[in-house]
Amino acid sequence: MLQLIDILHGIAPEHQYDATLVPVMNISDVAIDSRLVMPGALFVALMGETVDGHDFVAAAANAGAVIALVATAKSEALARTHGWSVVVPGQPIPAQWGGPLLIAVPDPLTALQQLAAWHRRRFSPDWVVGITGSVGKTSTKEVVSALVSAYFPTLKSPRSYNSESTLPLVALQMDYTHQVAVFEMGMYSAGEIALLAHIALPNIGVVTTVGPSHLERMGSIERIATAKAELIQALPPSGVAILNADDERVTAMADLTVARVVRYGLHPAADVRALEIIPQGLAGTQFRLLAPGIDDIVHLRAPGLHQVRNLLAGIAVGISMGIPWETLRAAIANITQLRFVLYGGINDTQIIDDAYNAAPTSMRAAIDLLGTVKSRRVAVLGDMRELGHIEEAAHYEVGQWVAAVADVLIAVGERGRWIAEGAKHAGMTAVFTAPDAQSAIGVVRAQIQPADCVLIKGSRAMAMEQIVANLRADGVLVSKEL
Repeated sequence: MLQLIDILHGIAPEHQYDATLVPVMNISDVAIDSRLVMPGALFVALMGETVDGHDFVAAAANAGAVIALVATAKSEALARTHGWSVVVPGQPIPAQWGGPLLIAVPDPLTALQQLAAWHRRRFSPDWVVGITGSVGKTSTKEVVSALVSAYFPTLKSPRSYNSESTLPLVALQMDYTHQVAVFEMGMYSAGEIALLAHIALPNIGVVTTVGPSHLERMGSIERIATAKAELIQALPPSGVAILNADDERVTAMADLTVARVVRYGLHPAADVRALEIIPQGLAGTQFRLLAPGIDDIVHLRAPGLHQVRNLLAGIAVGISMGIPWETLRAAIANITQLRFVLYGGINDTQIIDDAYNAAPTSMRAAIDLLGTVKSRRVAVLGDMRELGHIEEAAHYEVGQWVAAVADVLIAVGERGRWIAEGAKHAGMTAVFTAPDAQSAIGVVRAQIQPADCVLIKGSRAMAMEQIVANLRADGVLVSKEL
């Protein structure tokens, strides 16, 4: 739990404070969204491209925020409008104040990051895991956390808290009870993962894949690989770099780290390897595991070959921490949640809801999963965003993939037309298109038959969850989201 004096030390360590002159105040939580503020919280007013957190300081105060980090340029106007007290780090703290205490800083985001880095350094967990990659970060984070928490008290990122503004919120939850912390690390631009690693101080780094997910912004796959490698370069000599042996760009990162390297995957060179793989549809996958001192048959109840790789990464992390195989094996048996959500749909259909996001690699994994089911297969696929100059070719290739496994394709969105073209050119005949998710609902309903399995996937901006909501039969959730 943070105190007011901790916040002052964290955001402005260059100033000295007399603890006897700073009121004692327990801070219950740190929030950047006024809707998530709890009584006694610190609210950080971040300025985004379309939303300014300073417009929500009053809402945060009404929800119980007692302190707010605000930009110096906006602090006086807020204080004058609401009658609140404002203080600049290094100046005396008033003994009493009405409403939230406004702490004025040049940039609230930078202050939040400084506070998180300062707080992280107050503790010495045995292992801190950073996980990045173009695809599979969140699922791998959940698998790693499920395995290591069976042996160590573990802090993990909630949801997809993996950015420059949300990872600090996870670091600020660390306390003396945590022997392990697991951080998911995303990126928007070069240098961001290095910043996140500076805050979290990982000694284990996992890289899942390098793909074109951010190609529109980054410009090339090589630049994406360089940005992902920032995690591996941040590891200490005593650390462990855990790399996907099935991705050449990831394995090449072994030359960029001083840490010990452990490879996982299906490749014969993998240190933690799966072979003799037997897909069992939506019931999961069975495979033989080979790792140092381990030769065993594993049944993973989360289906899809991509989930096998995620599990191998988790096993590699657990082995690196010295967790006994018996403990890891027992924890694997309890992994039943999935990255997607499986619903019962109308007319006794099954709905695979993977509408959260989409990139070529994750689209291929979802299509491969659809190919393992025994029933008639319907793929409802939307645009993939941020692919830059490869977007037409990438969507066309998705169409070729889906033609090999699905009975019906409904391609949604402007870019979806390229998926449809790829499928038709591959010989698929039951191909339909729709301009958006709402329009697709009627098309899907007209094409599905009783007992079909329906995969729904697209980039977040496509709002494909609207289709899922319309097709659900009774709201019964067959399996929860990971």
